[in-house]
Amino acid sequence: MARTRLRQYQRLLAPGTPLRAGLDRILHGRTGALLVLGNNARVQQASSGGFHLDVDYTPQALRELAKMDGAIIVSADLTRILAAGVHLVPPGDLPTAETGTRHRSADRVAQFADVPTVTVSASMATISLFMSGHRTLIETTDQMISRANQTLATLARFVTRLEDVLDQLNSLEVADQVSVRDLVNVAHRFEMTRRLSGEMQFHLDNLGVEGRLIDLQHAELLAPMAELDQLLAADYAHNLPDPADFSIARLQNFAPDELLSPALVAERMGFGGAHLETAVTSRGTRLLHQVGRLPVGLVDKLVGRFTLQELFGASRADLLEIDGVGLARARLIRDALSRITEAAYSRPDSPQ
Repeated sequence: MARTRLRQYQRLLAPGTPLRAGLDRILHGRTGALLVLGNNARVQQASSGGFHLDVDYTPQALRELAKMDGAIIVSADLTRILAAGVHLVPPGDLPTAETGTRHRSADRVAQFADVPTVTVSASMATISLFMSGHRTLIETTDQMISRANQTLATLARFVTRLEDVLDQLNSLEVADQVSVRDLVNVAHRFEMTRRLSGEMQFHLDNLGVEGRLIDLQHAELLAPMAELDQLLAADYAHNLPDPADFSIARLQNFAPDELLSPALVAERMGFGGAHLETAVTSRGTRLLHQVGRLPVGLVDKLVGRFTLQELFGASRADLLEIDGVGLARARLIRDALSRITEAAYSRPDSPQ
């Protein structure tokens, strides 16, 4: 809950937001500020003096009011500036590791009133967010872009590796030689890529409008992952006594070291005590999704009528017996499956 709340306010402080625009104006003006983001009985109890305003929030108004001594109190929805020039007097016995007067007051008010506070340091040229006894430094746009680009480069390497193991899985499916270990290998790579993508999304949330181009690159990288967990479930859940037991989502709660254990991953996916070399068969749903312009309903009909190995050997005449498959579509499916087979056996590590 606390982490979700922190993420919420980090997004409100992202470049391009009205609040960040006002804070950047204060930074560029080389002045400091202390903002209280919310107003309740405890905020009032810790407040002394100042000027009651209750005016619309604008970045320009925030910059001008920051020239005065004292804190600025903003409504919880950040649409109104309620007061300025306020002297904050929170209880002095609340623990804080801060040394500067402004930062100590911000930390203690955040703890006492349970509202976020923000400080702008003129000497350090930094913005800090205080919540529940913790201080979070809000990075500059350049710092966030640099960190996001580093994460994006790492994500690109993870996606490349995921594509490699998926290509290997294609070869094994064509040869009907998939084992639990092979499926675990794909699930492990998928989960690691998903986690890194989540970290990438965190950077994008913090970047706000400045992250649009990086967001496009992120979306493009994730294309191979689209519905991959659902496709794997459609292909392999039937290997379990109860197909409902198959799940890749359970890996999300695994610690990083647990993900490195194939036996633990297999167990969490639903295979229980099955040996890692146990053979499993694919229905072919994922491979058929690689055939362009095939409706989902038609894919279901194909995997319901043929096993994957039968599908690879099916003639155009066999395919024409399926409702919804005409001559052109039968040719498309047959040619696509031939290309998949050729690509599978052309890999250096393809099963012989």
